[in-house]
Amino acid sequence: MHQLPLVLVLHLLSLVSNSVSAYTWPSPQYDALEALLYEGRRSDGSSLSSLVHPCRKRTGTLASVPAEWLRFAFHDMATHNIDDGTGGLDGSIVYELGRPENFGLGFNQTLGDFEAFPNKVVSRADVIAIGAIMSVATCGGPIIPFRGGRIDIWTGGPNGAPEPQHDLATLTESFRKQGFNQAEMIKLVACGHTMGGVRSADFPDLVPPNPNSVNPVIVDFDTTMAFDNDVVTEYLDGTTQNVLVTTPNRTMASDLRVFEADGNSTMRSLADANAFQSECRDILTRMLDTVPRDVTLTDEITLLPAKVTAAQLTFEKEQLVFKSSFRLLQAINATANTRRTVTMLWCDRYGDSKDCAGQTSTALPVSTLADDPNVSPITMKLGYYFLNYHFVVPIDSTASISKFWFRVDENDGSSPTIYNNGETSGSGNGYPVDQDQVLLAPMMSHVDVVSNGSYTKTYTNRNGESFTRLYTLVAAVRDGVNPSRVYVDATDVAIRDFPFAINAQVDLKQNDTAHAPLAGYTFYTGVVEDIGLQLSVDLHAVASEQTYTQSFMQTLLLDNTPYVAPSGVNTTASTGGALSTIAPALGNSWRSLLPLVVGTLLGMAL
Repeated sequence: MHQLPLVLVLHLLSLVSNSVSAYTWPSPQYDALEALLYEGRRSDGSSLSSLVHPCRKRTGTLASVPAEWLRFAFHDMATHNIDDGTGGLDGSIVYELGRPENFGLGFNQTLGDFEAFPNKVVSRADVIAIGAIMSVATCGGPIIPFRGGRIDIWTGGPNGAPEPQHDLATLTESFRKQGFNQAEMIKLVACGHTMGGVRSADFPDLVPPNPNSVNPVIVDFDTTMAFDNDVVTEYLDGTTQNVLVTTPNRTMASDLRVFEADGNSTMRSLADANAFQSECRDILTRMLDTVPRDVTLTDEITLLPAKVTAAQLTFEKEQLVFKSSFRLLQAINATANTRRTVTMLWCDRYGDSKDCAGQTSTALPVSTLADDPNVSPITMKLGYYFLNYHFVVPIDSTASISKFWFRVDENDGSSPTIYNNGETSGSGNGYPVDQDQVLLAPMMSHVDVVSNGSYTKTYTNRNGESFTRLYTLVAAVRDGVNPSRVYVDATDVAIRDFPFAINAQVDLKQNDTAHAPLAGYTFYTGVVEDIGLQLSVDLHAVASEQTYTQSFMQTLLLDNTPYVAPSGVNTTASTGGALSTIAPALGNSWRSLLPLVVGTLLGMAL
């Protein structure tokens, strides 16, 4: 079995354990960032990680996708000015692709890779950072800690990225303004150039094109695609193929100038493979966390050992249902327990059993899905994949639902583990369903896609067809609310080429003709126009005394949502009130996972 250094084991352990105390559901930004990083995908399954993992070459050009993504992140960060605190990793690079320092098909294709993934709570700069982290991990590099909360700007920043023809003084000053000293400049270039190479299409004087091929010639910086220190050792022993070192045109030998800037002292310190990985982890973390002075990043987004996803009270097939998925970790090197039983429990919102005063409802999953371990290179490198338990249950609208939680019984003689939203002791509060007064009904909603014709973007080498999406949204409002207004705040920041963000407020009108009242709810409809790729809405019903809201409702799946019939429901008598008999939740559930995690990681280290 592959052995890991103990220091890495301890770091991997902290990635999981640190999340326990910091997280409470719902947390839309944390949930979305954690899913994109560790599941590698959007909520509809569209995968970012599959574009880069496992350490892919791009179809057509055969360029290293990980190298392109890492370079994209560096060039976005390079606008930082430590003297005045401006610039950094802020997404401005999408407006800077016409500049000499940012030209080339790799930049343009990377822009296309990332376009569909930003949304209201995930900035394009966070997507760029996650892409860089995936790039390093998928090619064998270290796991770079990720903190979210980068804020996009909607215009280009100042020139910043160094170019091969720059002399050493210019290069050193460029990196100083970014916040890096001479030794850190050398490390950043070495870590950035362990993958990828120089293309004939970008620098034909350095790499002559092949007249018999339409594809560019690429000369890699070292002899492997992996994130390793061959770029260092081959430079030190004189066997390097890095054209930015070996070119007879000394003006373009920028890597040589950087590497030998301190007499090769820093390069020699990177000749040890473990030192290289450790130093690259630290310097690339610094790079990705370089943001404008007025931006505060989140705490590290760590892997949750248990997670609720896709929880929603809604209407499907003329029935009020509650849907939720519950995600658990599974060690790759261990066999999943086929005898495990996962049960969802919930309390009524109204009536004699309000807050489980009289009885508690329970149900088993309608399906269980094991993810491919390749779902994200980060999670795979940590040694896990996910088991997803999907629940759909019918809800009596006169009782509704106020909170829910999960019981996991391994059926091995041990006590069941209760997950009730991160409480570490006593009776947990459960996962809340904060209101049932206004509900988006995705399966009753619809999107029409209308072509706006073809377009050409010269500087990004892009030809394509643009579209407008017409979202007919349906919302259910509970009888008795008597709203004076029902409306959505619609947001889409995933606009092709990012010319602007979509922010629109659209009223919904009562529509008994299209959707007759049902189960104590009346239905409202409205149409949102959008030219973007990932619309989300905040849904509001304004009543006389308060406004009810469903926040960050995504529209990626509407009437194309696969229908799954609800499961059966059981009830059990409750004693002592809501959740009073439930054992400590995520804190204890983490303790139950601890032997598995420690055993797995220590086994990899010994």
